[in-house]
Amino acid sequence: MVVAMDKETLIRLVGDAGVVGEGGAGFPAHVKYDTQVDTVIANGCECEPLLYTDQHIMQRHTAEIVAAMQALVSITGARRGVIGIKRKYSAIADQFRQAMAGSGLELAELANFYPAGDEFILVREVTGRTIPPLGLPKAVDAVVANVGTLVNVQRALEGIPVTRKVVTVTGEVARPAIIEVPVGTRVLDCIANCGGARVSDPVVILGGPMMGRIVEDADRLAREVITKTNGGIIVLPRGHYLHTANTIPIETLQKQAAVCCIQCRYCTDLCPRYLLGHGFETHKVMRAFSAGIDAAQEAVQAYMCCECGVCELFACPMRISPRRINALLKQRFQEQKVGYEGPREVIPSQSSLREFRKVPLDRLAYKIGIDSYMGLHPQFMDTPVPSEVRLPLNQHIGAPADPQVQVGDRVAAGDRIAAIPEGALGANLHASIAGVVTAVDSAITIQGAD
Repeated sequence: MVVAMDKETLIRLVGDAGVVGEGGAGFPAHVKYDTQVDTVIANGCECEPLLYTDQHIMQRHTAEIVAAMQALVSITGARRGVIGIKRKYSAIADQFRQAMAGSGLELAELANFYPAGDEFILVREVTGRTIPPLGLPKAVDAVVANVGTLVNVQRALEGIPVTRKVVTVTGEVARPAIIEVPVGTRVLDCIANCGGARVSDPVVILGGPMMGRIVEDADRLAREVITKTNGGIIVLPRGHYLHTANTIPIETLQKQAAVCCIQCRYCTDLCPRYLLGHGFETHKVMRAFSAGIDAAQEAVQAYMCCECGVCELFACPMRISPRRINALLKQRFQEQKVGYEGPREVIPSQSSLREFRKVPLDRLAYKIGIDSYMGLHPQFMDTPVPSEVRLPLNQHIGAPADPQVQVGDRVAAGDRIAAIPEGALGANLHASIAGVVTAVDSAITIQGAD
């Protein structure tokens, strides 16, 4: 159902509902969509293996995605609205074609490669334009919205805030499934609802296998909850390749870079950013890091890394860790207030082999040891409402939300419990279950009503 309204009203409703980008770090949607562009792109490519969250959302909420896209095209003054999916999603493509009839929207079908869902890659595939290094889609007159975010946009237009999240639970669990749970649900509860772990001493990846965050400590895992941006829980046996690769100490990484890096350039030649034409040469960052010259301009290139993991989990023949080193250097440079001052132009000649260097999903899965889970195809499963939720005040880019409730307050599901700080970038937060507020600190804890 298309809801016709002016730009100011739409932006206000999306902000009130606490909508953030579900496909990345959680940029507040009411700020992102307050723009004028040539092209609006819906991102339904879900490039990480093992995740089925966006596919489920597209299957169940096709009409809402189309309606939200029409609304965004209208308020941004865009000439084109394009829904990007993978070509292999043939049934979903048919649903979209039917729902899009007469809408003026287009469907773009991409090959099954990693990282097709990366914002920079998707914009290039759809528009033929390349976002410059460290730039945003707006630099090439585009804006990108994840399909899950679009469903929340449509709900916001109907006055419904963000309180629930669709999550894929897979790997070493008894019943791999796609579940929809209140934001703030404990990760351990999600795993338990899927029959529990099949291994005695598991580790968990929150997110996808390539870019997700490893949680290996049992106490820390007990504190982890589902946020607005977490679309995946992958349970793995302790000692799995992805576990060991992501937990090598920093000191060891530097020694490995110094002793093992053979400067073969594979990390650079297969880097999706390099292949777009960015002046980013990962092998040179490794060379500078191994020599201890952190502040050299070669090392500062690390700012251009998108941390997709192709370099260390697919390209490197020595199995060392360019991605983790780039992330470490970026953190150090930010702390030292060292910025990137190098060139930002796009080098078209670097893209000549891009079509031949896209990483196939099946080969990637085999290389990182998850091929045995690729055929699981989780199905949707209803899950009970948890007895308690813990909602972090910072589930988005920007300032943490300001609590609007106190311990002892009774709240209903959908009530606003934390607000955007005055004059800051942020997102509102809403109660995801009905109950009583039992704690207010860096998060708001709600004990469910009896």
